[in-house]
Amino acid sequence: MNEPLNEPLGAAILRRVFKEYFQSDWAALFVLRQAAKAGVEPFRYCAVEFSLTESEIYRRAAKVLGLAYTQEIQADRCTNIFVDHVEQLKNARSLRGHLLDREVLFVAPDFWRFVELAKRISYKPELREKLCVVAPKTLLNTLTHLQSTPIYDSAITRLAKVWPFASAHLGLSKWVRYSFLAIVFGVALSVFFPWGWFQPIATFALTVLFLVPAAFRLSCALNGRTVPRIPVQNLVADDQLPIYSILIPLRDEAILVEQLVKAIKKLNYPPEKLDVKFVVEATSKETIAAVQAFTDDIQFELIPVPDSEPRTKPKAVNFALPFVRGEHVVIFDAEDIPEPNQLRIAATVFAKNAQLECLQAELVIDNANENALTALFATEYAAQFGLIMPALAYFNMPMPLGGTSNHFRTETLKRIGAWDSFNVTEDADLGIRLSRWKLKSAVLPSYTREEAPISLWPWVKQRTRWMKGWMQTLLVHSQDYKAMVAQMGWRNALIFYIYVGGLIFSAPLHGLFVAQFLYDLFTQKGVIANQYFQLNMHMLVLISGYLSAMCTAFLGLWHTRQLHLFGWQIFLPFYWLLTSFATLRAAIQLATKPFSWEKTAHARTQLPRFDAKKMQNQKQTSNNTARPTSPELK
Repeated sequence: MNEPLNEPLGAAILRRVFKEYFQSDWAALFVLRQAAKAGVEPFRYCAVEFSLTESEIYRRAAKVLGLAYTQEIQADRCTNIFVDHVEQLKNARSLRGHLLDREVLFVAPDFWRFVELAKRISYKPELREKLCVVAPKTLLNTLTHLQSTPIYDSAITRLAKVWPFASAHLGLSKWVRYSFLAIVFGVALSVFFPWGWFQPIATFALTVLFLVPAAFRLSCALNGRTVPRIPVQNLVADDQLPIYSILIPLRDEAILVEQLVKAIKKLNYPPEKLDVKFVVEATSKETIAAVQAFTDDIQFELIPVPDSEPRTKPKAVNFALPFVRGEHVVIFDAEDIPEPNQLRIAATVFAKNAQLECLQAELVIDNANENALTALFATEYAAQFGLIMPALAYFNMPMPLGGTSNHFRTETLKRIGAWDSFNVTEDADLGIRLSRWKLKSAVLPSYTREEAPISLWPWVKQRTRWMKGWMQTLLVHSQDYKAMVAQMGWRNALIFYIYVGGLIFSAPLHGLFVAQFLYDLFTQKGVIANQYFQLNMHMLVLISGYLSAMCTAFLGLWHTRQLHLFGWQIFLPFYWLLTSFATLRAAIQLATKPFSWEKTAHARTQLPRFDAKKMQNQKQTSNNTARPTSPELK
């Protein structure tokens, strides 16, 4: 449709729909042109401009044309539509069904289709009896319900269709999983094996296995201090910004919905260009009710996910992906509070760097001062997201993504199969897959505030899931290591095994090294030559490992200006023991419950997280790209 040719009629209709806001057709025409300049559908533009709900706008539009309007569609009285691909569903604008005692066509036209419909009705007034107007969200909810089976099938098979056996449910047979369990425990327990002359060789090999990943992380942290960051200047203006989609997967997190809505509304991004989808498990009734309280806002939308296996976050976001409208898409978790400029910075970076396909924002723990556990957790994040990942990105190494604040070009994400619904750390897997496709990722000069677990058992369950997912990622990408080497190159393949494989195998070794060291020390076994060598190697492992970790921690805390947390590193040996336990637990779960998702409970912190005044100040400073700072120190 040639919109300029319809401008006079469009302006007249727009004035009739919003009669109290326009004094003349010229005023309506001005708004139409402003919407066109911004690249926004006029109804959506007016919803934000006049603070109207979508349902109110479509009720008004129906009244202008003398059409019926309803807020609900009875899905069981509709004729299901057939589409070649679920990606077509987001463009559906009509559905045949019944309203009371008559068959009608439910329609949810955008503004210019509405103008065309007005012209048709002027020629055929009898169409009024055959049509019923609904809001687009109402139509979408009905289509999602009717098409839930093909959407679900697409969600769990999307990756396998693009890349066979790249999904954890196809590549991890029971034999593979139990064999890996045996290997993990075999490597870990070999610390205790009395192998005579072979024991020094085994001890040396295990020492290398423990220290090489630690040395690699320290090297990345040192380089991360000096590698150039992406420059962000002259942020893209409102009328040049693309539609940006936000996926927020939720399950049993009603208490966090209001905080999320506040954080999204503080974003320095035109609300008419935001496509925010709360992706909620259908069994989470309270969370659904909490989200529905905000869906009158044009930018917010609810997508219920049917209860089905696997009950994972990646399955949920894959279920919502066909409905994404944005040129870019980002994932935020339930407890996230993104920096207000984050989306505008990401859109600017994407616009100015055509070679970048994925951006990872820094993740900063804002309840670090709560206790020793949260302080150590915050230290991990400071080093990981503030230093190590920037170094990996700069040197074009495989970069396992964080579980949130990942920004993608939507078409690229779909092209590589999106998320693996069966991988419980879908972020790490996707980061490695991007590397195998030779697609470049970078760290975004912006941050998201997160909440760390405040007690031991939730921390153990979360760490178990993370380690299990890294094990899935290691095994899936190692199935055809020759292909992986051909795609990534020898250097990056080696780094993958050092970084991912080293993390998995070195974690349980710490606890067992400590146990063996204490046993040898207190039983006076150092008098035997082999045992003396072994005792020294254990001391080397522990001292070198702790020193390396302390240096990495210091650099990370220096980067985030949280050096007041460094004193908590005295508890690092106990923190590593917890990690050893979680890793062994993960190996067992990989064999017995590979796709179970032990969900982390949020909103447990006793510290205040949302500072509205500070957020508003950040939003007004549109060119602020300073590195993240501990919220307590700002």
